[in-house]
Amino acid sequence: MRSRNHATGLLAILSGLAVVPQLGGLGPAWADETPAACTDIDGARCFVDLPTGIRMAYVEVGPSGGRTVLLLHGLTDSARSWSQTMAALHAKDPALHIVALDLRGHGQSAMPAAETCAREPKLCFTPRLFADDVLAFMDGKGIGTASLAGHSMGSMVAQEIALEHPERIEATVLVASSNRTAGNAVLADYVLKEPVLGSWKAGLDAKGLTDPMAVWSATPLDADPNAETWIAANWDVDPAADPALVQAITKETAHVRLGTWRGATQALLDVDNTERLGELRVPTLVLWGTQDAIFTRDPDQSGLMEVLGKAARAHGTPVVWKQYGVDPLPASGAQTSDIGHNVQWDAPDQVADDILSFLATGAPTPDGTRAVIEKDAATLVTMPGKAEIVRP
Repeated sequence: MRSRNHATGLLAILSGLAVVPQLGGLGPAWADETPAACTDIDGARCFVDLPTGIRMAYVEVGPSGGRTVLLLHGLTDSARSWSQTMAALHAKDPALHIVALDLRGHGQSAMPAAETCAREPKLCFTPRLFADDVLAFMDGKGIGTASLAGHSMGSMVAQEIALEHPERIEATVLVASSNRTAGNAVLADYVLKEPVLGSWKAGLDAKGLTDPMAVWSATPLDADPNAETWIAANWDVDPAADPALVQAITKETAHVRLGTWRGATQALLDVDNTERLGELRVPTLVLWGTQDAIFTRDPDQSGLMEVLGKAARAHGTPVVWKQYGVDPLPASGAQTSDIGHNVQWDAPDQVADDILSFLATGAPTPDGTRAVIEKDAATLVTMPGKAEIVRP
């Protein structure tokens, strides 16, 4: 048993790297861009202007010529969501080129054009469009192939890329994922219905902010000065994670545009990859926490492994599922005593070990991990050789 490490953020551990400035009107220095000095999640981001119209922010560590791992965050998050796992990956394998992206409309990346998106936001936040941005980023950075690790919404983006462009992807790691987000009750009722289209919409209405363009660019704080409190109590809740990490993410989340909150959530509620995943050809590792309140064991994990099993049988696709935690989700539907939806927040070092092991051997480590939470403090417990691992 050991206490979890509450160190926050990425250390600026690379030296001698020059930032490539983005000069107005010139766009990115695509093929000639040198490794960037954007290694610290609390420091300056690097940016590239994509042909998809998005100015994308990112942080990266490791040599540009190394094997690339792209980290894709979840709904309303940013590259910070992966910061502790990114630091662990780099410390364990400095030869890897690891890049954490701010997806469109998140973090410091640009929103899609309001003129074409404000009236129907979900059309500008589909997994296909997120995937197009990632592929354009790879092209611009001269990354021929990469491995993807996606969390939650980011895992759906990773699925999209792996399904449509398997030649570009060496492996995928799906953290807190599902085969379908269509009809997900948490997204539909506890994000979209309330507060996005409920109290936050009412707050904007009361201020006369009803025009789609105004709503598109508004933030939760524009709708409710206490929105950060709601986010901390209802959305960015994770008793097993580093409190400083959760607090930093919560502050960022309160500034995510409502166009993103609405558009990305509505787009996810249209996604069903059940049939498509049976054709997956990319080696895939799934990591899931027992107290995941958004993508539960049934129907999400059972459904995901059923369709990935079809891919394994039909095409020989290597597929592995690994459980984090032991305690099941309580009847309240809230994470209370073990690892939940944000697996890489709760156990960043162990997730890094599993990613590296999977890339090297095609299997995660055999060790299980659980979180013991007492008096608002979490302790991670390693269970050597006792992880629940399934190969469908």
